[in-house]
Amino acid sequence: MGVSIGRRSRALWVVGLAVALGASSSLAEAQRRGRAPRGPSIAEAQPLLDSTNPDEIRLGLETAVTVGGAPAAEAIAQRIRRGLPAEVLDSAIDSLAALARREAGPVLFELLNHRRATVRARAAEAVVAVAAQGADRALVASLSDGDPAVRSAAALGLGRLGARSAANELFLALERGVLEAATALGQVVDAAGVDRLLGFLGRVPLDALTPGFDELFARNDVQERTKLALIGRLEGLATPDVKNYLATTAEVLPEGAVRRAAQAASERIVE
Repeated sequence: MGVSIGRRSRALWVVGLAVALGASSSLAEAQRRGRAPRGPSIAEAQPLLDSTNPDEIRLGLETAVTVGGAPAAEAIAQRIRRGLPAEVLDSAIDSLAALARREAGPVLFELLNHRRATVRARAAEAVVAVAAQGADRALVASLSDGDPAVRSAAALGLGRLGARSAANELFLALERGVLEAATALGQVVDAAGVDRLLGFLGRVPLDALTPGFDELFARNDVQERTKLALIGRLEGLATPDVKNYLATTAEVLPEGAVRRAAQAASERIVE
């Protein structure tokens, strides 16, 4: 399975929130004294980023994220290119993801070819976070990476980007065992692609496909008849796992024909 960016993003958000709350407190105190505090600048972060001490570099990264903007992303990118210890490089990639600046794209694309697979997977996730120009093409290339975690991150990233042009490559990845491609396909395929995705029923584990089906059911741009056809195909399998999936799905679908069809199909399957 892919390395999830969720926990790291939440951790960075917590750090950012703490900084923001501290800044708000300082601002309130300064306002009471009749003067406004000066926030940190990228010039203050730069000496820390230039340090050889890992802790100082991390502090520089945190300062850069607090400053934000294109100059912060460029400063971190330059520090990455000069070389960083493994554990600090991970933090630098996370910092670029937290900044969410497209200017970080080029250095993240470079890291997609890093010798360490964990860096490549992290970079794939960060490419999505910054919505870098050309991210879809870069992630398609990573679908053929030698490491399964990188392939997983690339597939999931293409889905989050809504990269419809990558549907064929995602189908090929699913054929080759990148099961996370099913989730991405649920986010990007058209009606014809839904039929193609259904062709994998019985060929790959159902629990690998259901995240993709969940995405299809949640999409407003997928027609009702397509969702009803999906329910019909699932009901045709008539397995206990399908029965449970349809029942669970019916509980979370909005009121309407699709929800009623899922519930009825579940009830018709006899274990």
